[in-house]
Formats: sequence, structure tokens, C-alpha cells
Amino acid sequence: MNKNRLAPYFILLFYILIIVLYHLFGYTGHFGFDDLHYAELAKDLLRGELDFGDHYAYRFTLVGLTALSYLISGISDFASSLPALGITIIILIIVFNTLREHGPATIVLGLSLTTLSNWFLFYSDKLMPDIFVALSVIWALTILHRYKFKSEKNKAARHAILFAFALFFGFISKGTIVLVLPLLLFLFISDIIQKRDLKFWAYSLISGLVLMALYLFAIWMLTGNMTERFDAIAGNSYLNPCSYDQQSLKILLKRIFIGFFELSIFQTLVTGFIFVFAILFQKKGLRFFRINDSFSFFLVSAIILFLSSSFMTISANSYSPMCLDPRHYLFLLPVASIPASRIIADFLESKQHGLQMIIALLGITVISLFLKGNTFILLYLPLLGLFGLYFITRNSQRFQYLFITLFSVILLLIPLDMVRYAQEVKYRIQREIVIKQALDNNRDCLIVTNEVQKRLLRYYSGFDEEQGSRFLSYEEIDAEMVRGKQTLLLLNWYTRYLSGMDANDLPHYALEISLSNELIFENRDLDLFIYKLKVFPPAGREGMLLLSTLNDFENEIPFWSQNDQDYSSDIKYAGSKSNRVTEYSSSFVYPLDSLQDRDTHDLMIQCSLFCYAQDKTDAKIVVSVEDHEGTYIWKALEVNSYLKAYSNWWPLTFSVPINQKDLKTMSRLKVYVWKSDDKPFHIDNFGVKILSRY
Repeated sequence: MNKNRLAPYFILLFYILIIVLYHLFGYTGHFGFDDLHYAELAKDLLRGELDFGDHYAYRFTLVGLTALSYLISGISDFASSLPALGITIIILIIVFNTLREHGPATIVLGLSLTTLSNWFLFYSDKLMPDIFVALSVIWALTILHRYKFKSEKNKAARHAILFAFALFFGFISKGTIVLVLPLLLFLFISDIIQKRDLKFWAYSLISGLVLMALYLFAIWMLTGNMTERFDAIAGNSYLNPCSYDQQSLKILLKRIFIGFFELSIFQTLVTGFIFVFAILFQKKGLRFFRINDSFSFFLVSAIILFLSSSFMTISANSYSPMCLDPRHYLFLLPVASIPASRIIADFLESKQHGLQMIIALLGITVISLFLKGNTFILLYLPLLGLFGLYFITRNSQRFQYLFITLFSVILLLIPLDMVRYAQEVKYRIQREIVIKQALDNNRDCLIVTNEVQKRLLRYYSGFDEEQGSRFLSYEEIDAEMVRGKQTLLLLNWYTRYLSGMDANDLPHYALEISLSNELIFENRDLDLFIYKLKVFPPAGREGMLLLSTLNDFENEIPFWSQNDQDYSSDIKYAGSKSNRVTEYSSSFVYPLDSLQDRDTHDLMIQCSLFCYAQDKTDAKIVVSVEDHEGTYIWKALEVNSYLKAYSNWWPLTFSVPINQKDLKTMSRLKVYVWKSDDKPFHIDNFGVKILSRY
């Protein structure tokens, strides 16, 4: 008897162990931007120097718990991960408690759907607020569920206060909590129509107003302005790919009707919802929306939250849905796991709704086949096969156990692939190398690196201002700064990738290392190198300007092809016209033999232009060299990844070094934009410079 009572708790401990093991073997470190900014805010809080002009500072739960963690154990990766790990475990306990009365099979299914969702697991140890919002939502719903369906009607005030506090916890974690408003409104109106639980809602409203009043009063005491948080959000806003209110209607419609659903399938957020939506396709399926029992409460909550995530605006001034990033939607996973686990458990017992679930799985599997990534082969196809096989076989308890085991193993495949990737990244080894080589062994030198590595160095040094002043990004350094100072160049592929850079974005002194610079450390497996810069900038520096031209598409310019049919006066960056690119833009064509010192020096081709696209484009900036036999040098830069928001003008630059020994006589340089799709694309102020390199 005691063994049977303890079995559910052993199941819970098993899934908590998965969280711990993932942190030990799947941890990939920090992104380097938002998370390290939170780390610095936590350090500032310990110093009593929190900047309330920064809207991130108002995410008090994350910043406060991280500061407490740093106070106890110092600034470290474990201290940074500890709050998120604790919050994740609390979420699992809430899901466990909600499903405990339904038996071990349902508990396993529910905890698998929550824990083994790859993004839930990925963010279980990250210094980010999204897991805090996930706790807020599931906590608030289970409080309301307990009041409604666990015979605790005589405790309306207590449950209402806890309910309001749980939502307030999300509010002071991140603004994403606004996505729960349609669900709260539906539950409130539903109860008013059916004249039930009105006392609970009255107490909840009062509690919420009191908490908000106390919050605004606290903000006023801290800043002198009770709306400072909202002013900070407005002041820190910037144009980005998620500014749907400032892009074309086509982009907005694609986001709300296609984008979120595609994201959910591609990023596996939809897994639990496959079963949730499947059972609506039956006679009287809408009866669930009356919310007359525990199951329908969580079923309807999951459905409305999913639809809210697609359609709900997060702006009070315009219609702008949430950005398509899976971390914003972590709160969906534990909510969906509760009804989904009960649906699957019923299927195991009586094959109830089996046909609807198999049809839903088939549809998602077919869609996933046309999406990038490996979800088709690692998740949806195996699930379809498992459910299909069980549906056509006879029921037996042994096969039920096998089904549950295989179901959990299938869900684990993508997280295991994430662990494999983490083992390739080897973040902890990278950290040890950087701390030893850059911080311990070279305490007095300047260190030049990418932006994320620079932030990591500051973090590793405990945000020490004296130490931090010697870490510089590529854009911050010049020859005057390093003159007379020992300077290291730290190249790390992984942090360069996190910085959003590829090889084309590196400055030439980092891309082409001079032989005069001393290699003092290398790890080729990690693609991590440290050089002592004795020559700055080295061979890749800019030399003498040989030619400069700018085509503003207002007049004819020498060496540029012109076509009046490719001009546009409706969309332009400056002046009265721009170049509308149908396939090839106006092209710069120049005979290289006419250049001064062409036979004695290498060349650098520098391009700059402004681009405008209304949607995703395959346009490329191309630099090529050809002779009478054809093109023998061809370099291109994908434009789309540099467009921060569509329907807006964005500057781009592209530099291509050309070695003199590679050039042939009678060659022509060509610079142009090329695209093969039929989507509108415009360019303006297209500039080209040719420099000799010493």
C-alpha cells in the first residue's frame, strides 16, 4: 500500500531528475544579450544602483531572485540558473498535483508533455523571465480550478487573493502575461452568464486593484512617477521584425493566420494541442465551453490561450501580436499537458477519440514534412505510427505500459538531439578556456572580440568596472586605442554565432590575421583562437581610395547601367526615385586594368546601399569579377537576414577583399543586386568604393 502511495512521487522525482540532468549535460550557456543584461541588473540591485529607466529592471521576480542567488553564492552560471530551475520544478509539482488523482499513467503522460517539450526543457535553466510567466499562468489556473471543482466554495476570499497574486507575479515578471486576458475575460463572462462564483470574481477584482495600487505606489516611491515602467517600455521600444504595426498588412496577416501555427508545429509547441483540438471534432463538442467540470476547464483554458497567442495584441496603441519566438509561449505547455494527458489516458483505456487524434496527427505530420528542421522524423511521424499501431491492436495492460514508455521516449528524441548539440558546443570548456587565458593569464591587456564574448567576459569578471573597461567589441576599437598597449584578439565561433555574425561581418583584421600577430592559444575543435596583436590593423586594413561612386538613381552615373523602367517614384529612400529590382538591379561595371597600382596591390571592394522589402526576399548583393572566359570570382551577401523590419529602409554594407594574384588581365568588376523571386524589392543610394590594400 505504501509503495502504491509513493509511486506518484517517484514519478515526479524522475522528471525533476531529467531537469537536473539536462542542466548538467545540455546546458549551452548564455545568449549574451538579454540574459546577461538581467545578470548585470541583478548585480546592480545588490549595489543599490538599479536603473529604473530600463524597462527590464521592472521584471522584479527574475532580477530579485537572481540577485538573491548572487548574494548567497556569488556570480556564476549555477547561481544564474538556480531561480529558473526552481521555478521549473514548481511548475512540475503543480502539474503533478493537478493530475495525481487520475493515476500514474496520466501523471507520466502529463509530466512528459510538459518536461520533454524541447523549449520548456531548454529554458528550464536560462536567465530569462518566460518560465516565470509560465508559473504565473498555471498557478493562477490551478487556484481557480481548486476553488471551482474541489469543494472549497467557502474559501472564496482566500482563493481570490492567491489568484490575483499569481497573476501579479506574472505581471512583475514580463508583459507577456497580457496574453492571458482573453481567457480571464471568457471565464468571467461565462460565470456571470451562468450566475456562479461571482463572489470569487468580486474578491479577485478587489485584490487585483489593491495589488496594482500598491505596485504603482511603490514605483512612485522609487522613481517619482507611478507610470515610469510604461514610460520606460515606450522609451526603449525600437523597430524590429516584431513591429507588426509598422509593416505591411500582408506581414501582419501572415503572422496571425499562418506564422504562429507554423511556429507551433516547427518548434513542437503544438504537441499537446494536437489532442486538445482533436476531441472538439465530435457531436456536441462545444459543450466543453460551458466549463461544467474539471476536464473542460483546462481544455477550454488551453484552447483560448493558444488562440490568444496567435491573435491577441500586446500593444495598447495598435494591433501588434506577440513576436514569433517560442520562449514567449512557454506558458502554453503545462496548461495543455493537463487535458492532453487525460485525453491520451482515455484513449489507452477505451480508444476513445482515437480516430480524431490520428487524423489530427496525420495532418500535423504532413505539414511538418514541408517545414525545416527534424520534427517530422523525430516527433510527428513516430507519434503517428505509435497511435496508429495502438488503435488497430487489442487492448492489454502490458501494451498500455509499452505505449506510455514509447510515447515518452519519442518526446525525448528532440531534447536528446539538443543535448548532442550542447556536447558539441562544450560551453563549460569554452568558459574555462576564456577565464584562464583571457582573465587569469592576461590581466592587464585589452581584449578585442565579438559583442557576446565581450559581455561574457564582463560577466565572468563579476561586472567589475575596472576589468570591464578592457573588453572591447570589434566596432569599439581603433589603432589609436591599442597603440602602446598589449592587445589580444579572441576569436570564438560559437559566441560569434550568438552575436548574429558570420565571416562576412568580421573586420578584416579579424578575418585575415597578419603573420606578424602571435597565436598564443588555439582549440580547433571549438574553433577558438587567441592572438597577440602586434600589428593593428594587419594586412586587411583599408588602404588608398582608388575609386568612389554613388548611384542615387536620380541621374545617369558613369559605369552604371541605367533602365528607366526599373525606377520607382512611389517608394524611395531619398530624392525622387529608387531602383525597383525585378531580377537584376542597376549594375556597376568597371574595367580593373584601368586602376592605379592594380598589378602591385590587393583590392578591397566596399558596397553600401539602402534596401526596402515588403516581405521575405532572396535578394543578394553580388560582387563578381569576369574576363572574356566568364566569371571567375563571385561573392554574395544574403540581404534578408539584415532587414530588421519589412516595409522600412535599412542600410547594408558588404566588403569583399580581392587578392592581386587572383586577378586576370582584361577583367571587369561587377557590383549589383540579384534576386530570383517575384516579390517587390527596392534599393537606393547604391555606393561602391575600390581601395588598394597594403
